Amino acid sequence: MKKLPVTAKLLAPVAIKRDRQSERSESVHSIAGTMVRGAIAAIYLQQHGEVDDTFNHLFLDENSCRFGPLDPGPNCFPLTAATCKREGIEHTLVDQLWFRIAQHHRAGSVPNNAETPWRQCDTCEADLQSLNGFWQAENGHPREKSNDRQQVAAHVGIDRHTTTAAESILYTLEALQPSGQEEDLYGWLWADDDALTALKQLLQNEDYRISVGHHRTRGYGDLHLQLGNPVKKNDSQPCTEDWEQWNRDLIAFLSSPPLSVPDLDPDNFYFSLSFPTGAVFVDRFLCYTLDPADLISWLPPMPSADAAFPIQNRPTRQLASGGTMCWIAAVTRHERLRGWNAAHGLPRQDEWATARGSVYVYRFTGTATEREELIEQLATLSEEGVGLRRNEGFGRVIVSDNFHRQFCKQEV
Repeated sequence: MKKLPVTAKLLAPVAIKRDRQSERSESVHSIAGTMVRGAIAAIYLQQHGEVDDTFNHLFLDENSCRFGPLDPGPNCFPLTAATCKREGIEHTLVDQLWFRIAQHHRAGSVPNNAETPWRQCDTCEADLQSLNGFWQAENGHPREKSNDRQQVAAHVGIDRHTTTAAESILYTLEALQPSGQEEDLYGWLWADDDALTALKQLLQNEDYRISVGHHRTRGYGDLHLQLGNPVKKNDSQPCTEDWEQWNRDLIAFLSSPPLSVPDLDPDNFYFSLSFPTGAVFVDRFLCYTLDPADLISWLPPMPSADAAFPIQNRPTRQLASGGTMCWIAAVTRHERLRGWNAAHGLPRQDEWATARGSVYVYRFTGTATEREELIEQLATLSEEGVGLRRNEGFGRVIVSDNFHRQFCKQEV
């Protein structure tokens, strides 16, 4: 499949409620891939009138076409990102993943003064807090994309019998406002040649306009999509040498003061798995889980809290290709997925997903040949993703995200 960047310009405010309950009208800041896929599928049915092989190829086959979310920025902060509690990213930005790995190795024995760079802002000494949201690189530095384009509008309720304004019924609706710029939202699309041809023809017939969200009959939810050129194959493929450098830099970081983790084997291979769009994991009983090892057979499982320390006693998994692997650390949480089935006019079943920005770290021990086979498996995982609902954008995997290496120390 080919990867295409996608941008969207809002032609009208977009209202998408965070929760189905009517009394909680807070709006989300991005458009899920599920909603993008549904909006384009509705256009297809309007143009063709029925489900056919092309429809199945575009919207039901996750190996043919996948729709990513549309976000305020092209990049999502990992859950390990932190910033100054007072002044935000203008003061400092630091990623705490490598520091957390050191904590796991030292099992809470890190001196308090050694933790200060990952607890307090170097500029004003305020506490650091978790940073959520989206960012874009500008002049080599990340710039947080603003989420202050929300507006709250008051509306009059409609009487179902008279179809006129209902007496004494007013409600407010929060919506994302157009910025007036060429690009309001950023996303991506994966498609094979046949799916891409059909999709471009489909959108061209609608002048690349789709409608999403609530209150579309009142002028909300109209946006214009722009499909970029396919990413060159060499650019879209993972760079395995970067993973090796990421591992070397991590070992050097852990070995150096002030953390000074003892007894590190330089031949070990550390890597991380990040999920910038979230993922839906289930175990063999189809119960929702936070552990990717329930779907990736060669990953070691996450141990219980009681069995996590000391780190030398953590369970390892022997790989069929040789070598052993151990879970090191994870920063993750659950998120509830809600939706609406327009065809049935009913809510979709709620599901639990691993939150966007979740990160898992593993350590591999083995020979150089065995490591090469592992890297091939990681490359396949990076290209194919993992989990359920991948055609809706979930399950995208980044191996050893460079963000953790670039901001392992505070940047002012």
